[in-house]
Amino acid sequence: MLVARSRGGAPACCGPSTLIVRARFLRPCHHTLVNRRQAAARPVAVCSAPTDVFVLDFDGVILDSEPEITASAFEAAAQRWPELFGSGRVAPERRAALREAMRGVRPVLVRGYESMVMLRRLLRDPDCAATRDAILTRWEAELPRALAEWGESAEELNRLYEAVRNDWMTNRTDSWMALQVPYEGVGEALREMPFPYYIASSKAAHRVSALSGAVLGVDLPADSPRLFASLLPPEEKKAEALSTIASRPAAASPSTRLHFVDDRLDTLRAVQRAQGGQGGGRWRLYLADWGYNTPEERAVAAREPGVQVLSLPAFRELLRFGLVMGVDDGCEPTEEEVEAGVE
Repeated sequence: MLVARSRGGAPACCGPSTLIVRARFLRPCHHTLVNRRQAAARPVAVCSAPTDVFVLDFDGVILDSEPEITASAFEAAAQRWPELFGSGRVAPERRAALREAMRGVRPVLVRGYESMVMLRRLLRDPDCAATRDAILTRWEAELPRALAEWGESAEELNRLYEAVRNDWMTNRTDSWMALQVPYEGVGEALREMPFPYYIASSKAAHRVSALSGAVLGVDLPADSPRLFASLLPPEEKKAEALSTIASRPAAASPSTRLHFVDDRLDTLRAVQRAQGGQGGGRWRLYLADWGYNTPEERAVAAREPGVQVLSLPAFRELLRFGLVMGVDDGCEPTEEEVEAGVE
């Protein structure tokens, strides 16, 4: 009789595991007894494919980095445009209003230096509302227009912005880390999840690694094969990363479910296109509704074939079980059935 048990002693069922298989034979023939005893004493490693493999975006899914991005924008802007953002130039109440407006336009930010441009654009709008709407609806056109108007270079602003962030991270580490806010329960879910996972982020590898350890309590070296970083432009590069991951041994089995969670609908659509259209391919796609997206984008995603809008509690369940438990399983009447008097 063959008995398959996990290393912890529990019967093997589903999920990623290495099984120890021992053979126990009833009434063996005399001439094979010795050989069978020797074979039975040797553990045999049987590698099973994981039931689920995850790829997770970092900013807007695992960690809220917006406070740090905006704070770095203020520091970099003060160096670049001291006449506008230098010491005492922006009153505390105005700074608070600008911080709030910056959070509102975060969904369209792709590269960090863009936050400097957003901040300067918002500064000239007394209540920020019109500029906020313009940024959200046509940022791809607004960004080059603003740079041309001010005679600025995207490359120069990017160098300054990244230098400010790296200096802050290196020399004032505690205050820099304090601005990074993990989403509730996500760090614990990552530490305890039973499935292999990868990180696919536009963020630099050294920042993802440092934040994973210090803020989330998760060891993820900058050169880890599980980390795909600096993926810019995110739509194209994340689709390529998912293709690479799908071909790796952990994810190659057709029976393994592949999950990708991101907070940008455009990125999920790019993955769909790379898979051959809506609903095609192996990847199950999820839009993180707690991340950097707008109510309008979430409403569109809810109608998008092949995309599931995910809440934060549902995300934690997905990491733990490989599926969302909080669904209608047919055992309880739905709200519509209750209203109709169906029990």
